Amino acid sequence: MAETNIFPASLIGKTFDCVFGAFVPRLTFFSPEELHVQASIGAAEIDEVVKIDMTSVRPNLVLMSWTERSGNFIVQLQDHENGIVHNYARLADGQLFCAQGAIQSVPA
Repeated sequence: MAETNIFPASLIGKTFDCVFGAFVPRLTFFSPEELHVQASIGAAEIDEVVKIDMTSVRPNLVLMSWTERSGNFIVQLQDHENGIVHNYARLADGQLFCAQGAIQSVPA
């Protein structure tokens, strides 16, 4: 059986928009352990580098999670082959934010 817990090196240095309707967080992969998250949610702005846990499920399909300074805990399944992202978040106030959208590469 092939090992699947390998970071997809092709993502390092790349930026993606996760389009969930009007909410479009931008993610930039700095390293296998760090992700830059930028987003606007109403009056709230997120612009921080977070530590991530990532597992490669198959080529171009990764499962990742992180916690933001606000306490928001995010889990995403990113399917780069099909351009789909599934987002599951427990927000700091206890609300859930679950959404499916498009994941789009942002040109350098």
